Parts: sequence; structure tokens; C-alpha cells
Amino acid sequence: MFVQNIFDLEDSRENTGLYKLADTLHYRTRERTVRTQLLFKSGDRLTPERLAETERILRARVYLVDAWIVPVAFHAAENVVDLAVTVRDVWTFDPQVSLGRSGGRNQNSIGLQEENLLGLGTTLQVSHAQNVDRTSKALGYSDNNFLGSWWQLGLVYEDNSDGAVKSASLLLPFYSLDSRSAGGFSATDTRSVVSRYSEGAIRDRVQEQHSEGKVYVGGSHGLTDGWTERWFAGLAYDKAEFHALPNVPLAALLPDDRTTIDPWLGYQLIQNRYLKTENLDLIGRTEDTYLGRSLYAQLGYSAPSWGGTSRSWLTQLTAQQGWHHEDRRYLFLSGALAGRLDNGTIRNLSITTAGRFFERLSDRQVLYAALSSTVTSHLDGENQLLLGGDTGLRGYPIRFQSGTSNALLTLEHRFYTGWYPFRLFRVGTAVFFDAARAWGRDFAGAPPLGLLRDVGLGLRFGNNRSGLGNVIHVDLSYALDAPTGIRKIQFSASTSQRF
Repeated sequence: MFVQNIFDLEDSRENTGLYKLADTLHYRTRERTVRTQLLFKSGDRLTPERLAETERILRARVYLVDAWIVPVAFHAAENVVDLAVTVRDVWTFDPQVSLGRSGGRNQNSIGLQEENLLGLGTTLQVSHAQNVDRTSKALGYSDNNFLGSWWQLGLVYEDNSDGAVKSASLLLPFYSLDSRSAGGFSATDTRSVVSRYSEGAIRDRVQEQHSEGKVYVGGSHGLTDGWTERWFAGLAYDKAEFHALPNVPLAALLPDDRTTIDPWLGYQLIQNRYLKTENLDLIGRTEDTYLGRSLYAQLGYSAPSWGGTSRSWLTQLTAQQGWHHEDRRYLFLSGALAGRLDNGTIRNLSITTAGRFFERLSDRQVLYAALSSTVTSHLDGENQLLLGGDTGLRGYPIRFQSGTSNALLTLEHRFYTGWYPFRLFRVGTAVFFDAARAWGRDFAGAPPLGLLRDVGLGLRFGNNRSGLGNVIHVDLSYALDAPTGIRKIQFSASTSQRF
């Protein structure tokens, strides 16, 4: 077992006083933390698939940037292989003094966050943040390997300017494709103010009290012939109540109060098909790209005799598929459906389809295209389908356009440079074009604004030494169809999980 520190002091380019200090101050991940996440132990029969999945699990941890498992010796007489497990740490302590801007709105935060407390892989966060919706003071704790197991513990408390959030969960996920059981519970209670937008501005606000809870179990026969099937059964509780705020006139009716208490059944199918790539969604970092086929379906039923407000069938459906041609072309398609059938009437229906395409021109250049579309019907009054600077239409204010359906096209020419300033950030650039439009009137009856387009330039900083955001985005965009009174030039800075 080898746990490498953030910087390699055997490399003369990193053997400096500053990097030595960073390695000294950093609490390295403990070997036992890594060992609890291995899908094998001494004496087990090994397969290449199990080793590859273990590497993927380790690379997915926010406090590790990469992982390698390689054979170092073979004992023919005993038919035994010795393996070396190596992981590399990243910086996980964040003083959280940050400023960001998206769609013409600023956001900031100050606080402390540690993603690998004492090298145990746990997260502790204390923060004060402000964005367009609220000011928030938060305390959170999570442990993905609670007491050295695969159980996940999560606790969150937020004291917000418009209410509070309390959340707790203890879950045993299907942590690998060969896992045989899962289960747990989660509960969240939220009191907040919901802002409803029309023509790019807040038209009214309503008070929401929302409580949710879920308990479930799951079973599987494990990985068989490259496929995993899983079955779920559970009970879900969802209650939402709405009230008008004093001295705040309503632009439309209050959302309806509702309660659902639904036993549900679920089914999942996953194909074991992954490929290690680089310079697609990240910069200079190993990416575990899913190229298989997956499906998840869930159906529940709530009735007034159980405490629900109506007879409701609740459904969820998601599917995705990936393809690639050598290491040149990649295509990813996905779809999702969610909604209810209340007393025979469709409610809160949302159908989303999306496609993403990569054409690799060279090791450092990629053409990227993404197209997504969402269609809704009878959305609950607090929900809106919005387009703007915070949802991919980078040249416009946040939540600028709303309606009952929409579509968004993104085109990018990405450059993954070899620049590695101070050996801290991998640098990329992008030339981009966005086009989007909405259909249908919004909640206040306003018509859509038609086709909106923008062009822009972006800088990307791959954060390979820190677990606090994979890619930093700095974008300058120009709105081609900005209505009168809207700034045509938008500047944004944010962190993202993708390029």
C-alpha cells in the first residue's frame, strides 16, 4: 500500500520549499482508509474487472486524484499474486473565501471545509455563503465509510435567511457492480422561500415547508456476464405546504399543498463497460468514462387511506448509453422521465433527453457538442423550467427565460494546453456558442422570448492538486439576441465537475 503525498519531492520541479510545506501541512490519507475501499482481500480470487472497479472507486473519492493497482510478484507454486495499491492525495482543506459570478449575479462564501478529516476520508464543513436566493450558515458532516464499513453517514444543518434545512441519512449503497445488498434511510426537513421568475425577473415569492423521508432495501445477484441487475423496495414520504408572505403580492395562485406516502418498487440494469480516457471532461487527469447501457425504473402508489392527499401513481425512469470509436469519437445519450398521476390527471411531468458528442482532433484539441431538451406538463406550482446563465446559456442573466418546454445547444472547440503553471493547474481554453429557446407561457402568463444565442471565450483550470472542484471556469460571453435593457457582455467565474 502506497499513499503518495500531493507533491512528488523526488521531482526536482516540485522539490521546493512551498511544496514541501504543503506536503507537511497536509494530513495524508491513512492506509486503513484506502484498505476499507478495496473490493478484495488477501486470499481472494481476483479478476481484472474487480481490480479495475476498485481503481474507479478510489479515483472517485474527492481526496484522491488517481489510483493504480499493479501486480509486483507472482508465486507460481501457490498461484498467488502480490499487488501494489498506490493512490495520490490532493489538497482537501479549503478556507472557503471565494467569489463567483454567473449570469450577472455574484455569489460568495467564507468558512472552513475539510474533505479528508485526519486522513479518514470524512468531510466536515462550516460555512457562511450568499447567493441570489439566500444567505446561509451551514454545518455538515459526511462519512462514506462509516466505522470502516461501506455504510454512508450524512448530517446537515443550515440556518438560512429564509428558513432552515435539517437532513440526516444512513445508507448502504450498492458500492460495486457485484454488491448483493443495499438499504438505509434518509430524512430532510426544509423551510425556505421559493422565488418564481417571469421574463428574467422575480415576480413573486412563496413560503415552502417541505419534509421528505425514505427507507428502502435492495438486492442483487451481482455481476453476471457483464451485467448487473438490482431490485429495490421502499417507502417514501413527501409533504409540501405553501403560504403567502406578508406584503408580497402573488403573480399566480399559491402552489397546492400535497402529501404522498408511497410504497414503491424499483429495478436497475447496468452494463459493466468503462474506458479510461483523458482530456474530455477534465484536463490532464484520468477519466473513467462510462460507455455501457443502464436503466432505472421506479413505481410507487399513494392513497388517501395512507395519509396522501390523492390517489397517486408516482414514477421515475432514467436510461443512458455510450459509444466510442477508438479514442477519437464519443457519443453519450440519456433520457429521464418523472411525474405523478393524481386521480387520473398527469401532474409534475418532466421528460428530458440529452446527447453529448466529442470529436478528438488531436491529443490537445476536441470538438464538443451537446443538445438537451425538456418537456413538462402541469408542473407543481413551486417548480419552473428555466434557462439562463446558470443553466448553460452563458451570455444571459440567470433564470432569464421560462416556459413549459425548452431546448439548449452547446458547441465548443476545446484546447487542452500543456501549460502547467506552478505545477498546480492544468490550463485549457474554449471557444463556444450557445443557443436555446423556451416554448409555452410561464407561470405568470408571459410568452417566451424566442431563440437566444451567444458566443464566447473561456479559460479552464484543471484543479489536479485539490479536491475542491475539478475545473475552474472563467468565461466572457456576448449575447447575440439580448433584448433592450439587457447587458450583451457577461463575465462569469465558477467551479464545475466538467470542462
